Amino acid sequence: MQIRTLKTFCDVVELHSFSEAAKVNHLTQSAVSQQISHIENEFGVRMIERAQRNLALTPAGEVFYRTSKSILQQLEAARVEINELANVVAGTIKLESIYTIGLHDLPMYVQKFMSKFAEVKVHLTYRHSAEIYQDVLSNMTHLGVVAEPQKNRQLDIHPCWKQRMVAIVAPSHKFGKQKSIKIDDLNNEPFIAFERNIPTRKLLDKTLRKHNVQPKVTMTLDNVETIKRIVENGTGMSIVPENSIKEEVKRGLLIGLEIENILIERDIAVIAKKGRILSNAENKFIDLLRAEFGPR
Repeated sequence: MQIRTLKTFCDVVELHSFSEAAKVNHLTQSAVSQQISHIENEFGVRMIERAQRNLALTPAGEVFYRTSKSILQQLEAARVEINELANVVAGTIKLESIYTIGLHDLPMYVQKFMSKFAEVKVHLTYRHSAEIYQDVLSNMTHLGVVAEPQKNRQLDIHPCWKQRMVAIVAPSHKFGKQKSIKIDDLNNEPFIAFERNIPTRKLLDKTLRKHNVQPKVTMTLDNVETIKRIVENGTGMSIVPENSIKEEVKRGLLIGLEIENILIERDIAVIAKKGRILSNAENKFIDLLRAEFGPR
């Protein structure tokens, strides 16, 4: 029995889906089904009950899953340790990032990292925050870059840097000629907000409550790019990461405003599944992010 068959079995169990396991392993769904059938035929027992809507392990399947997972983890640990002994920085990093960081911060540094470590490939995908947590926990990706990381016993959190937030308006807005505003100026102002389930929204709500400020939320959106387009049209104002508006400010489409005497920063971190041993390449990548974005 091949190691990749054990991995496929574990992926089916963890993703609760033959089709999703097929995607992760670059196989057809039929090939995944054949691998599971091969395992069951070899042991002469059913491992997975397929009749139910949600796949369920049989008692034999539970034993086989635990054993397979242990074997895979030991092999991964051995691979990492051997690479460390040889000081090898190689392999593939599967990386997911929230849109704001992925679009405006990471590409340059991913390219810089791959230029420095030619034996490493970085696969970068942009996802919503909730999807990144799910993908990290289900082994769909190795690392996730998120804002305001949520504490979770199943995750290791690697803090990297803090990202400054600024208010934005269109040049035609009543604040468009200013360089800064007081936080009280946000009271009752039409405001384009992030959706409530987004960690950055929770940070901003907490900050506004602390200062007894309540803007008039007229629209909620799930990503900064759409928020910027709405604000450009003169439909209210917002607060977004400063680094995300450089191009719009340069082109005269948006005005970035400091909030006087208040520093709003969101924490940016890399998350990984708890207990997963990071490869040399992954550790080097996290080190690079901290060096590039950390305190000067």
